[in-house]
Amino acid sequence: MFGSHSGVVKRLQETISPNIVAWYCSAHSLELAVHDVMKDIGATNHFKNLLDKLYSLFATSVKNRLELKECAEALDIQLCRIGSVLDTLWVASSFRTVEAIWNAYLALYKHFTNAADDGFRDSSTRNMYTGLSRRLAPIQFVANLGLMYDALQELSELSLELQKCDSMIIDAHRAICRQIAVFEAMVDRRGNHFSQCKKAIEQNIFQGVVLHKGKTTDKIIEQGQFFRSLAQNLRHRLLSTGGTISTDKKAEYDILISEVKVLYKQYWPDELPALYGESDIESLCKRFNIGSRQTIRAYREYKESGGKEIKRQFKELLIALHTIAISTAECEQGFSQMNLICTSTRASLLTETTSSLMFLNLVGPPFRRFNPIPYVQSWLAKGQRAAHDTRSKARKEEDLECTSNLESLWAFLEK
Repeated sequence: MFGSHSGVVKRLQETISPNIVAWYCSAHSLELAVHDVMKDIGATNHFKNLLDKLYSLFATSVKNRLELKECAEALDIQLCRIGSVLDTLWVASSFRTVEAIWNAYLALYKHFTNAADDGFRDSSTRNMYTGLSRRLAPIQFVANLGLMYDALQELSELSLELQKCDSMIIDAHRAICRQIAVFEAMVDRRGNHFSQCKKAIEQNIFQGVVLHKGKTTDKIIEQGQFFRSLAQNLRHRLLSTGGTISTDKKAEYDILISEVKVLYKQYWPDELPALYGESDIESLCKRFNIGSRQTIRAYREYKESGGKEIKRQFKELLIALHTIAISTAECEQGFSQMNLICTSTRASLLTETTSSLMFLNLVGPPFRRFNPIPYVQSWLAKGQRAAHDTRSKARKEEDLECTSNLESLWAFLEK
């Protein structure tokens, strides 16, 4: 897509206009940044492997899920679905899994210990549950659980903010810079859940489960290194137009953001020079193929009014800027709806029909606001028949007894 030689963006810029603004999906760049952190911090792999084991245990067996649910209900714990973590899904999905593990920690431990002592299970199954219960109780896992909870909660909120359909470039820039500053502060300051885990480790008990030191291979994720890596990778991946660690993409991003900032009052200096921002406005107009002189004159009036009076010529530039999608979340929603509509068990649909169904599912009103009467009247006005219409012609069934060449076989089967 963003190939420097024959990518889609490169070809569009060559065939249509070299000023086309290319923007890599910010939400996907966030996922790439998280994966970079996984590569930098090796201790995260131990945590991920255990959660993947829990996911495979309950995702492939309805019996295991029901047993865990019964154990959670006995302890009055609300059980949420345990999914995979830090894979191809959005980071919000990883946070929901870690949150589910946090809330169902005691239920999981009780379920594993009960299954390990169940004499009706074979020895290999009991050994598996014994190993899982031991891997839940080490102080290293509890510390990593609290640390990952705090980190993924922040990343999940940032991901959801970047996926908003009304988010603009400057909104994404502010959110990303704000989150980077938060992670830099968390290098030396513990999060809420990580602090709870540290206190539990000092008391050697977490949610009613007695903790132990674990194996020598169990590693605690170093707080400062982890959040420092998060801040660094977010800066490299997200503060760039291409989603890659590239000096050219970084420079393009800085130029675009500096040009966009002159449109917003909060970035203006205390004393505005007469020609402030006009070169940036001219560059933006060139990007979007908009007349620069009329826009600059409208921008001067916009500055004089303190950002209150927006002329039509200046509004045209703002609308063009707002058309840049910072995330492909809505496209992903379209793909999800298409997968729900076009299934292997459903009759083949025409492209036009599929498009209409996707349109209704994506932007259609809810059922309580849908009035079917006009559409029914339109259907009947075209000469179609209602379901209760008695004037419709009855179906004429063919007389197969006279035309079929299987008469001899039918006669034999009747005996």
